[in-house]
Amino acid sequence: MRTTTVDEPQREAIEQHYGPLGPHSVELTDGIGVTMDDGVELLGTLALPVAAGKVPAVLMRTPYDPASFPPEVAAFHMGEVIAWASHGYACFLQSTRTTTSYFYEAADGLATVRWMERQPWFDGNLGLNGSSYHAFTAWATASSRPAGLKAISTAMYSTDRVSSWYPGGGFGLELALSWTAVQQAGGAAVGEELYDHLPLDQADTAATGTTLDFYQERLAHDGADPHWKPLNFAWLLDDPPAPILHIDGWYDYHRTYFWQDFERLNHNSSDTPHRFVIGPWTHAAPDPRICMAEKLAWFDTHVRGDGTGHFAALSYYRTGADAGWHEIEKWHEPETTVFHAGPDEQLLAASPDPAERVEWTYDPAHPTPSVGFVTLGTGDAGGLWDSGALERRADVRVFTSAVLREPLDLAGHASATTTFFSDAPSADLFLRVLDVHENGQVHSVADGILRVTGPGLGEGVPVKVDLGPVGHRLVAGHRLRLLVAGGAHPYYNRNLGTGEPTATATRTRVARQAVAVGGVDGLRLSLPVAR
Repeated sequence: MRTTTVDEPQREAIEQHYGPLGPHSVELTDGIGVTMDDGVELLGTLALPVAAGKVPAVLMRTPYDPASFPPEVAAFHMGEVIAWASHGYACFLQSTRTTTSYFYEAADGLATVRWMERQPWFDGNLGLNGSSYHAFTAWATASSRPAGLKAISTAMYSTDRVSSWYPGGGFGLELALSWTAVQQAGGAAVGEELYDHLPLDQADTAATGTTLDFYQERLAHDGADPHWKPLNFAWLLDDPPAPILHIDGWYDYHRTYFWQDFERLNHNSSDTPHRFVIGPWTHAAPDPRICMAEKLAWFDTHVRGDGTGHFAALSYYRTGADAGWHEIEKWHEPETTVFHAGPDEQLLAASPDPAERVEWTYDPAHPTPSVGFVTLGTGDAGGLWDSGALERRADVRVFTSAVLREPLDLAGHASATTTFFSDAPSADLFLRVLDVHENGQVHSVADGILRVTGPGLGEGVPVKVDLGPVGHRLVAGHRLRLLVAGGAHPYYNRNLGTGEPTATATRTRVARQAVAVGGVDGLRLSLPVAR
């Protein structure tokens, strides 16, 4: 073990990212070993406020080896650990067994808490904290309901680890292959053409030269497989073990499932405090200054017990026109406004008669491409873009409203329903909501996908597509557009149309697809109107 004191240049660098540090000097001790129940030793780094005596503690558990990062990236991540200690908390950052040791995290988290309870610096008040995989470890640890747990803060994640891997019943190919290649193949980059490799259970070897165990595991089980049940902690929301702060981004791939957590908390009978924050961020790039301020205020109130913060249930950054932060004290389900697709590529206030079908041909050998909105990375997924090249494709249909005469403020959960047809035994329906500016450029607002497999597609299957949460303002002069396609590859793996297993299928089938428009079963878009 080695102990060092954080010097002033380090503090100044950390403040540039995380905001003002607290008054305490900070000592770091690395190489601290904690023995798990099965005898495995996990190492961690402890940050302590100097000469502070017994203090509340923050536990963070990470799958990422700091030595694998460039020095500036490692320093950035260690900055939060130091920030907590500067504000009078002990912060223990512990490495997990591997980058994919999901099934061990509940037991290992509990063993680590028991170790913390025996330490002379711990006053018995615990907060669990983390973003992305770190957030999963927080929920896993919380599932054992430690006696000293006073608050939970998680970001860029949801309580259900698995749904985001299998969006809409399909397979999140780009995320699965690229992330696993980084974690299990030394950071190998996956070339665009390798997402087209068939069968998918050989794409990892084609991309990296080796078999990636966790990628194979995700292919071997779908989202409904009981294999994944131990990774779903959504049940905790029915009786929360501690006050919950949950942070996410409009462009994070967890956005839909984050919102499902919010709705579940609001529907249960618990009076446990909770606050959800959603900003204009991708998965890898939340604003560390905003997030740290939120977390510190939450833990000062609920862990240390000396905070004076009053917290609204929801804080969201409204995108689009007049962008900015909005606070909602108590969430109530909003009213909805409904737009109906018409046969002439229109979005209408009322459903037209008679009912018709709008058709297209989907060829998985030349799949409709994914264009960024939700993402793992750090790109500008929320900016204006030219959708013309995508919309001109023969396998894409668009429906556009008349010019809006007044602003349309949206906040809440969006969805769409229709009757979906395909002459293939398996097909996908992808929908995206767009804000069309006067110059023709668009701003992505929401999207979602649904995979339908089984008999009945030829005659039509009633479907509902979850488009996730929205918080957006369209101004007068803009138009609303709904884009319809048979996929968005490789973010969502292309449906080959045969109904064969995702992992091993190699045959492709061109499919005639359609959605109903008009009448009682036609395509309708339901959008939440901000209160």
